[in-house]
Amino acid sequence: MTGATRGGDRVLLIGNSRWHWAQREHHVVCVDHGPPDPGRIGTNPPVWAAVGPVPESLMAHQDLRIRLEDVPLPKAPPWLGVDRALGSWMAWRCSQEQQLDCSRGLLLVDAGTVLSLTRVTADGCFGGGQLIPGYRLQLQAMARGTLGLPSTPEDLDNDALQEVFPQQTVAAMQRGVLEAMLASIAVAQQHAQGLLWICGGDAALLKSRWSGSTELLQLEGDLQLQALLSLGDGLSSARDR
Repeated sequence: MTGATRGGDRVLLIGNSRWHWAQREHHVVCVDHGPPDPGRIGTNPPVWAAVGPVPESLMAHQDLRIRLEDVPLPKAPPWLGVDRALGSWMAWRCSQEQQLDCSRGLLLVDAGTVLSLTRVTADGCFGGGQLIPGYRLQLQAMARGTLGLPSTPEDLDNDALQEVFPQQTVAAMQRGVLEAMLASIAVAQQHAQGLLWICGGDAALLKSRWSGSTELLQLEGDLQLQALLSLGDGLSSARDR
């Protein structure tokens, strides 16, 4: 990615463990995710938001920062993570644009380092949520917190996971964590009753293993980046006036 575009066309979300980039060129959006890389910011910084550590090179560009108060999600409490607000607002906006039935609101599942479940009410307001360790974080906790369990590869052993009760330890850990995440989502969805949006790095994994109804299910891996691009347009327009 280059820094040749105007601010609103290049955005960065600094996550807890990875950086998430999007760049729009000629109505095409390119998205990628990777480890923190301050050198990539360049001389034309992007519009950005952060829940993880902010590099010194961005601290001087607070005018390009999207904060919680910049996200038009009504009734969002001041302690809400900006990533949750961005995703929730964009899920609601996309639901409206696609004319989906929002009469019962929606539940946003963000499958990242933390599995966050955020409810948006039927009138588009923040309605609370739940926070659960994400897929890799749960596996790491088991490996670090015990003497008998190994570190696990990030990729699922799909052959072993065909069994409900795998015999291999790594597959048993992976299957257990995945089932726990899916069960948490299912219980929350039973209470929410509305649309179910899934985003984040493990969104496709969760959808592939989802055994509940898919009638209300929407998959969009990069809701937060879409929100940043949209809010970045407004920020750039304000700066140009």
